Amino acid sequence: MHLAGFVLSVQKWIYRVRILQIILGFLLLLASGSVDAMYSFPAVSGAPMPPGCVGSAGTYTCTGYTNIQDHVQFLDTGNVSITVNGSLNIGIYSIGSATQNANVSFLVNGLVTVNAATVHATINSGIYSMTLTGAPYIRGNLLTSTGSITARGTIQGDVSASSYGAISLLQNTVINGHVAARTGLVTLYDSAMIHGSLSTTSGTVTLYGFNIVDSWVNCDSCNLYLYGQNNTIGGDIRVANVYASSAQNSHYNGAIQAVSGYIALGTGSIVYGDITALSSGFTTSNVAVYQSVINGTVNVSSEASASVNLFNGSIIHGRVQVTNSGMAAYANNNVYLDSNSVINNSVSVTGVIINNGRINGCARTSSSYPAAIQLQWGSNTAGICCASSGSCSQTSCVINPFGYPTNRCSTPANKFNCIDPSVSNPNAANGHLFTQIANSAFNVDVVALAADNSVNTDYVATGQGNQTVEVRLIDCGDPAVLINQSCGGTTTNLSTQSLTFSNSDAGRKRLSNTISNAYKNVRCTVTDTNATQQTSLSTDNFAVRPANFSSVSSSNANADVATGISTSNTPIIKAGSGRFNMTASTGLSNYNGTAKIDPSKLIAHTGAVHTGAVSGTFSQDSYGNSTGTSFSYDEVGYFRFSALGIYDDTFTLVDASVGDCVAGFTASNNKQACAFGYAPSTNVYMGRFVPDHFAISPQSVTPACSNQFSYFGQDGLLTRFQIKALNSSGVTTQNYTGVYGGFARLNLNSYAAYHFNLSPHTFTLIPKVNGSAGVWSQGQATIQVAHQVSRPGNRTPVTNISVEAQPVDDDGVTISSAVAVSASSSPFRYGRLYLSPAHGSELLPLPLQLEAQYWSDSVVAYVRSVGDSCTTVPLSSVVMKNYHGQLNACETHLAGNATMVNGLLGLRLTAPGVSGGQPNTGSVDVEVNLGVASNNDKTCVSQAETPAIDGVMPWFGVDPEARATFGIYKSPIVYMRESF
Repeated sequence: MHLAGFVLSVQKWIYRVRILQIILGFLLLLASGSVDAMYSFPAVSGAPMPPGCVGSAGTYTCTGYTNIQDHVQFLDTGNVSITVNGSLNIGIYSIGSATQNANVSFLVNGLVTVNAATVHATINSGIYSMTLTGAPYIRGNLLTSTGSITARGTIQGDVSASSYGAISLLQNTVINGHVAARTGLVTLYDSAMIHGSLSTTSGTVTLYGFNIVDSWVNCDSCNLYLYGQNNTIGGDIRVANVYASSAQNSHYNGAIQAVSGYIALGTGSIVYGDITALSSGFTTSNVAVYQSVINGTVNVSSEASASVNLFNGSIIHGRVQVTNSGMAAYANNNVYLDSNSVINNSVSVTGVIINNGRINGCARTSSSYPAAIQLQWGSNTAGICCASSGSCSQTSCVINPFGYPTNRCSTPANKFNCIDPSVSNPNAANGHLFTQIANSAFNVDVVALAADNSVNTDYVATGQGNQTVEVRLIDCGDPAVLINQSCGGTTTNLSTQSLTFSNSDAGRKRLSNTISNAYKNVRCTVTDTNATQQTSLSTDNFAVRPANFSSVSSSNANADVATGISTSNTPIIKAGSGRFNMTASTGLSNYNGTAKIDPSKLIAHTGAVHTGAVSGTFSQDSYGNSTGTSFSYDEVGYFRFSALGIYDDTFTLVDASVGDCVAGFTASNNKQACAFGYAPSTNVYMGRFVPDHFAISPQSVTPACSNQFSYFGQDGLLTRFQIKALNSSGVTTQNYTGVYGGFARLNLNSYAAYHFNLSPHTFTLIPKVNGSAGVWSQGQATIQVAHQVSRPGNRTPVTNISVEAQPVDDDGVTISSAVAVSASSSPFRYGRLYLSPAHGSELLPLPLQLEAQYWSDSVVAYVRSVGDSCTTVPLSSVVMKNYHGQLNACETHLAGNATMVNGLLGLRLTAPGVSGGQPNTGSVDVEVNLGVASNNDKTCVSQAETPAIDGVMPWFGVDPEARATFGIYKSPIVYMRESF
């Protein structure tokens, strides 16, 4: 072999080994499950886009036949659009993943074929067909317009054909979204399942057995065909016609409505809702039921002819109604029952009833055809009504060849009304309901009415089964916001009762009720599914009011709730200005009226002089409590409400305005009172109230000395003034009366309680014990108080001084500022007593001159206190001491007046005379005690020496003292010359 040939052979061998290694590696990767996507949008290293595809950033285009036979990953986020200009074929591979961030849509302009792939994308084939084989999983939607969709597998989203496209769901296909078509056919083959709804506009819908549609089926202009067995439709069906006579054991969980008028149900079917077949024009309406059960009502109507036919032992539990709305084709609006079929409710037709089975309700026809109701062999009919006009007849339209007993049908009510039992039958249609009281039983008559508003006495005919209606009492809300007092908007059910009518009730039945709360606007509803007006609202409304206000309370006027006698309990509230709250409660959470106060129903505390007035209003009740926060009371003490002191006369407005309750608080003539009020079980006192303030009116002032002036330090300045306890309006609070310790809390006999002060304030007022006097009477007292202005330490000129008062009682009630209770012209003098020295004959009495003086700044000296006729000097307070010469104690003693006149007081010492032949000459020192006497102080007011007493005039300062001399001078004249 040539070298070149050898080299070539070696190269080929190496190439084959390399290819084998690649294939083995790929197979090992597949076995391990870790193969990365071979295709990628956008392309990445090692993973290109499928052949013919280009683009980026979420927008891609694939040209030509796109055959995806490998895994695909999507790396974009957000919406990703892949336009395929050609056919799209997806093999068994995974297209995207459950964790991708992209929302992918394939827009295909060609045929779409998907095998057993898992596709995390929406596929839209437009005008081209789409075929899914191998039971793929589609995470998105399948969409087409005129192209068809043939699917097998699981589609997580919706399946939709927006134009002429047909939709075929093959065996075991599961649609977790909705299926919607327009004019194309929709077909479900064995065991296909739709968890959403199924709808189309005019296309035909066909189910071939074991199919399930969880929600509604809607197709006004198309037919619904059911075949096979065990089809189930979970919601309502609304289609043109239903052809299901070949379908067995199917279940229809909602209602069925055929707008073109034809419904046929096969053996073993069950319908849980109502059946309606209504055709327009001259199209007939027909319901045919084969050995099936209908739990709801059946209503069939046509302008041409209409019928209901029951075969093979079918059962209808609800009412059956067949009517002709156009032509008078009485024979064409029929109900037929074969021998094994049953209608458990009433049958009403405008044509013929042919009964071979059992009608457990009323068989009623409005036809005048003499054979409109045919009772065949073995049939049973609970009641018969031939009523082409007028009242029911049992014979005029009946063929009864076997002589079965025929009872007349009950006549369904046109409507109902609820009225008070006292309302007579002729007024039943518009009779009223009267006010009632919460938690008290009351009666309502429920009346069945005929079309002419008379009482329907044939509501339960003789021999007919009893009729049961549902009666509700409902709260219609606040009547103030309702138009024409009608019951609109949101209502609240208060009670629900079943009421059973029998023949003996003659269309009127009494019902007992108890409503446990309060309501302003209650009406009655009566529901009877057989009545023309299935639910009737009473023509009148009524109020259910509380029986009373059961309690009244306050959180800040509750010092002594039980007795109202405490004069010291807190809290306190000032009369007129103090604000307190009150809550009146009915105990009914729904009461929302507004309480009022009757001022004539207030009672003051025991022993009160006067009952005050309450100001303020309650707010509208909330949760049964009517509360006001700004009440005031203008008197002192306590008050309480007597019965009806708190009331409400507007809660029952809906009845009061039309006379359905009695004005006032007393019931009469089968009607309750419109108003209700406070009904206390025990007395509840509000308080304690105190005056808002005091007021002082000065009356007079009496100076301490001769009604002209007062000395500094002198007792006896009298002020007279009137004090009043007032409310905030300045009106006397009359209950502030009696002795201190009662509701009058200002101690009139306590000097300190007045907080007296002086003006000018440089002087000092000395408190006087028991210095005031007065008694409270109906909030006022006249006071007389004695004062003393202290004697200054230095000489002070005559000064006009006012006494001010600012009384404060035990509750802190006071006056805004101090008020003068004495005139400012009341002068005060800085006084002293001056005793002049005296001398005279021992044979004559010796006069002593005592002078009251005060300091005068005008003369800068003491001057006689003219006008002082008040100072009284007790002789026993004059001390006699320091005897000299032959003068011994009490050889002379004091005599004379004790009271000054215009500032002068004349005392005298008796003549000592002669004793033992010798004249009693000498001297004695005389001192007037102004204050406390010394233990050694002696005086002579007779010939026997006695202890001197205390003085009573400390306001004169230092005791005056002078010497009286006998026998040295014969007279006060030093030298006298006589001329002859």
